[in-house]
Amino acid sequence: MRTHRLGHSTTEVTELGFGGGPLGGLFEPLDDDTAAQALTAAWDAGIRYFDTSPHYGIGHSERRIGELLRGKPRAEFTLSTKVGRLLVPQDPMGRMDEGFAVPATHRRVWDFSRDGILRSLEDSLARMGVDRIDVLYLHDAEEHFEAALRDGYPALAELRAQGVVGPFARACTTPAS
Repeated sequence: MRTHRLGHSTTEVTELGFGGGPLGGLFEPLDDDTAAQALTAAWDAGIRYFDTSPHYGIGHSERRIGELLRGKPRAEFTLSTKVGRLLVPQDPMGRMDEGFAVPATHRRVWDFSRDGILRSLEDSLARMGVDRIDVLYLHDAEEHFEAALRDGYPALAELRAQGVVGPFARACTTPAS
């Protein structure tokens, strides 16, 4: 599959990418086996760009994508995730998450502070079992523009300088999330 560079960066993505929203139970439940089959089919078809977020199924999407990618050579894929929401454990009390068909084991807390960005990324790396992210987005930053601009962007620059995040880190707006 052909690849293209993102902007003026050295980060390359395949023409088709795998969006992780459905892996988090977006619109309907999805079991681990079906998720694994979908990810394997994408890999076998040549897809090497995988996009996810802690927001997608309160971590389910990241965990499922990580299960596939941990077994692949790191230089062969591009991985993106998002920051701006922290996942805080809670008792689901039989409730389902809003917007994603998963038990409400966590709640989302907006946090575009430096510490919030660092914690969110650290949690994402742990869920996925990888050591770095190629593309990191400030998720739905327009809803918290001042904090994202004041604290979020400098945190992205710091993470790029440390090599934990690739050279392409931006704010994003995603209609489905």
